[in-house]
Formats: sequence, C-alpha cells, structure tokens
Amino acid sequence: MRKNKTFLISGILAIMLSAIITGKGLGQEKYNAMNNIEAFTQNMQQASERTSSISSDFVQYKHLSFLEEDVESKGVFYFKKKDKLRWEYTSPFYYLIIFRGDTVLIQDDNKTNIYDASSGRMFREINNIMLSMVDGSILESDNFSTAYFENDEYYILELIPQAKNMKDFLTGIRIFVDKNDYSADELLMLERSGDYTHIRFLNKRLNEDIQGYIFDLH
Repeated sequence: MRKNKTFLISGILAIMLSAIITGKGLGQEKYNAMNNIEAFTQNMQQASERTSSISSDFVQYKHLSFLEEDVESKGVFYFKKKDKLRWEYTSPFYYLIIFRGDTVLIQDDNKTNIYDASSGRMFREINNIMLSMVDGSILESDNFSTAYFENDEYYILELIPQAKNMKDFLTGIRIFVDKNDYSADELLMLERSGDYTHIRFLNKRLNEDIQGYIFDLH
C-alpha cells in the first residue's frame, strides 16, 4: 500500500511540476491537422465564457517503465470560476489538493498543509497553469507552443513546453477536447523519461451549483 501511495503522489507531483490524462493518446491512432484553428479557438473561448463550473469523476493512470501495470487512482474533480479547483483522490487512498485564489491546501491522511501560492513561484505557476488548462486560456500561454489536430470525436491539442524548467521534465501535454461541448475529456502528460500520467474525466457536469464548502480550507 505504501508503495502504491508513493506512485500516486508522484503522479500528482508530476502534474504539479509541469506548472499543471489510453493508448489512443500515445500515438497509436492517426489524427488529422485541424481544419480551422481560428474557429476552434473562438468556440473554445465562447464555451469557456459559458462555463461557470465543472464537476467530474476522474481516473488517473500513472505509467512507470519499471512496473508491469499502470498505477490506477480514482477521485473527483471540481472547478468553479474563476479561481477554485479541487482534486480529491479517493482510491486507493485519500489525497486532496485545493486551489482557492492564492491559497493552496494539500491534505494527506490526517496531515494538512496550507500554502500561500502568491509568495512562492512554484505554487503560483501550478495555480496559473491548472486554471488555464480548465478555462482554455492555456492556448494563449507563452510557456507552450501548440499544435492542433482532430478526429471525428476530439480536438487534440499538443502542448510543447518552451520554458527550460519544463522542457527538462516534459516532452509534451496532450489535451483531448470533446467536440460537443469543448470540455477536456482526457489529459496526457508525457515525461522526458518515457513515463506518463493519463487522466480521463468521466460523468462531467457543467454549470451545476457547487456549494462553497467544497473549496473550504480546513
């Protein structure tokens, strides 16, 4: 159990250090260049403006080259405009990250730490990138160059890190955007080591009323 916990946390830290989701994300399927990038970005922005909240279940797979099977974790994700995020891992054990404005809470078992994101560059970057991935503004970020692809089901964004601290760690991030509602269905983070973190968002609910206590910092 302790070993699995270490791998799950490494997946969380991988997302954070990217400063933050099947085989189809690993290049086993061919994609076409996006036909109309300008229309996509406009529609993405409009969808973001219409979305006040997102709640979703998620499944995370952490692939490590020295393991025969991926480490699987499950949890619940919440986003509420404009600056509230909650990643709650519920299986195989409990782990919680809450971003609220400039404050970050991390809870592991019975231990809780609260950080001032505005006072630390790492947490500030984490917060900015995670929020920008949710609201679509990452397309405007100077930290990545973006290539645009699509198939019948998804728009696929290939984000290539430009900052040295990210390039040393990551080769890219792929976001699979649902063509129906322009929300992210999957996120795949490819590490330079060949390992990767893959997250699938399931049972997404858009614009539901999310109670404020969900983002309380206890």
